[in-house]
Amino acid sequence: MVVAVNPCSVKSAAAASSTAFRVSSLYSALRPLTVMPTRIQLPTMSQFSTDSQIVLETSRGPLRYWRTGSGSGPAVIFLQGFLAGPDVWSPVVAELTGQHRCITVDWPFGAHRAPMRADADLSPPGVAELVVEVMDLLGESKAVLVGNDSGGVIAQLVTAAHPDRVAALALVACDAFEVFPPGLYRWLFRLAAVPGVVRSMAAAMSVPAIARSRFGFGAVMEHRPGSVSHWTAPLAASPGVRRDITKLMTGSSNAQTLAAARTFGRYDRPVLVVSAARDRLFPLELGRRLADAFPRGRHEVIAGSGTFVPHDQPARLAELLGGFLAGQGVR
Repeated sequence: MVVAVNPCSVKSAAAASSTAFRVSSLYSALRPLTVMPTRIQLPTMSQFSTDSQIVLETSRGPLRYWRTGSGSGPAVIFLQGFLAGPDVWSPVVAELTGQHRCITVDWPFGAHRAPMRADADLSPPGVAELVVEVMDLLGESKAVLVGNDSGGVIAQLVTAAHPDRVAALALVACDAFEVFPPGLYRWLFRLAAVPGVVRSMAAAMSVPAIARSRFGFGAVMEHRPGSVSHWTAPLAASPGVRRDITKLMTGSSNAQTLAAARTFGRYDRPVLVVSAARDRLFPLELGRRLADAFPRGRHEVIAGSGTFVPHDQPARLAELLGGFLAGQGVR
């Protein structure tokens, strides 16, 4: 008997088997780490001291923020990446505060100190609405959004839903189009729905050797990945923070970035897209595509940097941002 085999079915079965194997392997690697330390001391962040912080009460919960600098134009609001703390922007903000009002927020991206409300919508679209709420509470009718990594996704979603609130946009080494989440993070984000996985991830990232390796911050940084270990402390110490980041992970889909991209052709304000030459997650071609999607998009490449450009090359990023804002006359 000759059995007809549909090649597409074979490919689908092989793909499903490969996916299942990768997911199973990743979960098996994380499973032994489910035992968490009973008590973890949260370190003090030198760049953003608790003395200068202000706590903003939002509908989704408390947010710490810092507002510095001066200038007559719209404020610049910074959105950091997945598991990054607000202090990643510290050296960039220091270069820009002479000419611009800068707002840095402890967004609920996994390194935040205060958990949000248990019923808060912290999916990427939910966080995008949170950004607009923060702008409203701070009296900012418009702002320049600067987003890196997952923060770039949030900036895109705000621009798509509320283009009139975004005076200009800077997207720094971030997800876009079909690339969200990127690479193996796609499987990790899917696994976040499995009980114990985020707890295991938190425990793993609490181990310095893992945190600075290619399985941790070494995947997104070229320089000193061991210097940001304090970002992992809230995730390890707080069940509420783990609950928050689980919502972000499980609520992420490239349907969101693809839908946002369909609106970019109608956004006629200045856009700067920055790629990192040594980025392991977002290739240069993705950055070029993203810049080309906007009528006034511009693409730049920063050498010697991984995904977390504000950490690896803050001076060069600040130079690009300062020139972009001044050259475009953003108002």
